[in-house]
Amino acid sequence: MKRFLIVLACILIGTFTYCQGTAIFNWQNVSINSSSGYVSINDLTFGHGLGGTYLPYGKQFIGLTTIHGYQLNIFGLHIKRSLIAGVGTGVLFYDGSPLIPLFLDFRYMRSFNKISPYIYEDNGLLLNIGKLLSDTKMFINPGAGINLKISGTLAASIGAGLFVQMGPNVSRDSFVNLKLGLSYKPGN
Repeated sequence: MKRFLIVLACILIGTFTYCQGTAIFNWQNVSINSSSGYVSINDLTFGHGLGGTYLPYGKQFIGLTTIHGYQLNIFGLHIKRSLIAGVGTGVLFYDGSPLIPLFLDFRYMRSFNKISPYIYEDNGLLLNIGKLLSDTKMFINPGAGINLKISGTLAASIGAGLFVQMGPNVSRDSFVNLKLGLSYKPGN
């Protein structure tokens, strides 16, 4: 008898739930735009030191970075502009020795036909493989730039920002940072 009542209750709940109109739940559909998807950004980056350039890792650097991320255009949530979030790494050659950046990259891009201005923020760590515990630094790198569309899947970018690094053994170092890059987004 107990099983029969449980089965009957499940059938009645299912029937009443199915019979309710959709006007009660007026939810907006959340859809991801077709321009969303994987993005790869590869940059040649250069930094020129500001202030105390006599300290190690404070004069200048040049390097390559790569970012693998996801571009979002979520119209159902009223986010109608392009947001890109990704994870990056690479190598930066300083006057002392090379450092490996591991960072998160966030970009806000205003899409137009051929030219798209953007702002970005990179946050992460600079790792010295030889002295991992003593020479690991943190950095932030806010900036702005312009994307120039080359084809449906490729775009060139140029950007500039302020690169600030700090570590346990040195004071804070600041750089003017220039980035030249290519971004690839399949399926556009």
